[in-house]
Amino acid sequence: MRPTLAIIDVDIFSGQDELVREALLESLRQFHEPCLTVLWINWLRERADLRVVCLVDDLERFDDFLVNVIRKVPGVRGTAAQLAFDGVVRVDALMDLSLLSAGWDRRAAATVQVKLQPGRDEEAYRALLALPKHQQVEVVWVVKVFHSNDADLLLLLLGERTAALTGYVMSWVRTVPGVQDTHLTSVLDWQILGRTEDFLALAQRFPEPSPAP
Repeated sequence: MRPTLAIIDVDIFSGQDELVREALLESLRQFHEPCLTVLWINWLRERADLRVVCLVDDLERFDDFLVNVIRKVPGVRGTAAQLAFDGVVRVDALMDLSLLSAGWDRRAAATVQVKLQPGRDEEAYRALLALPKHQQVEVVWVVKVFHSNDADLLLLLLGERTAALTGYVMSWVRTVPGVQDTHLTSVLDWQILGRTEDFLALAQRFPEPSPAP
């Protein structure tokens, strides 16, 4: 089976924010198994919770990773994972994420959960992939998470500022025929744990479609 993109939201107890963050980072740094590659961890803006993004090569070992690496960290209240088996990851925008972690680039970032109208799924998906270039916003990925209760598609956006991301979603994403609703979550901070080759592997796993002849 081909690798799977996993987005894991980690709910933490109030008042233990920094302790959990440091302990979870240490737990993730110590994890070295070929079944899974940790790409990065985010600190979410709306809540003092965390998001871990991974590329999973062996789904049979994924539960072990959740239990032994994440859920054993003191202060973790619960986890929820979304798995993407199909979609597009744009390599140029993806490689910019390392600048966010290094502090050289202070652009805003956000994830957007998109609910689609049943029966118009592929139409809306193709339209979101074909959105025109924007001066202030980059679409890092559009991935399918149809088995999730919260969304059918997941977008990752980079922009000059949070207002630009919000405006982009309102003007471009929410107006796509077949899009029923969206939910935007701003990202406050990044800690990149993956290597350059790991990011290239992610982009190769979810390549952009070839242009029509």
